[in-house]
Amino acid sequence: MLRRLAVVGAICGGLTLWTLAYQTIQLQTQFTLPDLGYYASNFTLPVDSLWDAIGYDTPSANGEDMDPVFPEGMNYSSFLALHPEHAQRAVLVHSPIQSYFPDFCADCTWGNGMTCAGRAAFLKSKYGTADPEEATMKSRPNCRNPPLQIYWQDDEVDEFDNMFSQPRPVRGNLTASPILAGNLSIYFYETLRKDMGVELEDRMRDRYAQRNNSETNVQADIAIIDFFRTYPGRTDDPAKADIFVVPYPHASHCASKPTGVWLGACGHISYNWMKEGVFDTLTHFIGNEKRHLFLNVINQGNSNPTIRNFPLTITIGPRYKHTNLLVPYLNNLASFQPSAIRRHGKEWWTRPRTYSITYFFGLSNSKMRNSPRIWRQWFLEEVAKNWPDTLGGMPYAIRVMPNGKKPPSRFFTHMYKDSIFCPTLPGDTPPQKRFFDVIMMGCIPVVLAFDTGAEGENKTSWHQPGGLPIEDSFPWIPGSRSVYPQNEVDYRSFVVEVRGGVENVRPTIEALMQNYTEIRRRQLNLMKYAPYFSYGMSGDSHKYPDAFSQILESLRYYLDNHI
Repeated sequence: MLRRLAVVGAICGGLTLWTLAYQTIQLQTQFTLPDLGYYASNFTLPVDSLWDAIGYDTPSANGEDMDPVFPEGMNYSSFLALHPEHAQRAVLVHSPIQSYFPDFCADCTWGNGMTCAGRAAFLKSKYGTADPEEATMKSRPNCRNPPLQIYWQDDEVDEFDNMFSQPRPVRGNLTASPILAGNLSIYFYETLRKDMGVELEDRMRDRYAQRNNSETNVQADIAIIDFFRTYPGRTDDPAKADIFVVPYPHASHCASKPTGVWLGACGHISYNWMKEGVFDTLTHFIGNEKRHLFLNVINQGNSNPTIRNFPLTITIGPRYKHTNLLVPYLNNLASFQPSAIRRHGKEWWTRPRTYSITYFFGLSNSKMRNSPRIWRQWFLEEVAKNWPDTLGGMPYAIRVMPNGKKPPSRFFTHMYKDSIFCPTLPGDTPPQKRFFDVIMMGCIPVVLAFDTGAEGENKTSWHQPGGLPIEDSFPWIPGSRSVYPQNEVDYRSFVVEVRGGVENVRPTIEALMQNYTEIRRRQLNLMKYAPYFSYGMSGDSHKYPDAFSQILESLRYYLDNHI
């Protein structure tokens, strides 16, 4: 076994020193150094200063920051040709991870709605074609896999313990908070029937503490209940309350499937069940209807209409009325906590990356008829047909997620963190958990932008043509009238919007990769806003401006403008 550490330094225009360090167990394939000419620009520093530069900023003689770049007409490959002392061999690892991903052509369409599998079956039945699958693929010229170059040696170290396995905050241990949203006073109900309240919370918290559970999209309600229960501005006097919090975790209750089945719009949770266990216990509801806050952190279409129709609700979206308070999805891993995100300095957010784009995704299935996910299929076909092997001189990783056994989650975390851009193309609903996750991993989201088609409005949807506007889809976005301007999140300062369909993704990204200043600007705005998509759990609770502090700001705005 040959163990070797291969380090490649690449200085991409203003993006300076790109360092790729890969440790391989077995030396297998020699990798051709990429041509990073898209970053090439004028260069003023001497070679040694250029090569020693770390990060974006290098102090000049007068102490000011400057951006070192290549000499005119020179790129990374030509630089190494002139200065071979700076180059070490780069090894492309043939990782077993690649075997997890199915052939793109297995999901392809032949034409007129026929799948390639259907075409193969037709050839076999009609003509008795030998190897009909191979014949089908050979005669479909754009059916090829995008290149998948993986520079990753699995250290087999996973982030096993999520924050639900950590001690929860306890009321009384927190006597002050830097985030009180104008001394907002909260009354928290402790009267819910136990099977709809504390027992349900405990059962689902234990379930969520397991590393591999499938309800990652609905876990936020358990965490938010903990935040309100321990909030330093909580009062036990209902006469002093601004807001009454109803700690019924509706999304988690739906996901628990207590009847053993799942029905649309959470129909397996009956109205009488909620009435007797929750609504009948709210002794201060009459006269304070608009001040009672319900938790509905599940896709609106999957929630029970009874919960959906209360005047004031917290939801992951989309928003169908102005009193729906939009919040981000929860990521319960320790590395996504506010303290961990805020620990990253400018150098981390603007650090060198290996990949131009990383995107692993699922396609629609037979149950998702007319789903906006079709844009993912069209994007994959566009990549397979028209993209070169590198984008901006850098490799990219684009693949359909496998069914069944999947690569370890640490693989995806590594890939997204090591990429400049991360597409989040349309899913079943406008907001997606992936969108918020990649932001906190320092990857610039790329979305498709469409006109909403609303008469008299000039608004944009990131979901589908004629879809809901971004103001009703993403929390705290300007124009949503959900928080005061100083608390808004300027998504457009970092999100890349692509208009005109999937064929415009490539030219949009290639243009950006010629402008290192613009990439850096977006990365620094990620640094600015990413903490507001993180929920401070356990020891991080109530310590930092985060998603919960933004919820409090939303409630303050609601009280000032709608009551």
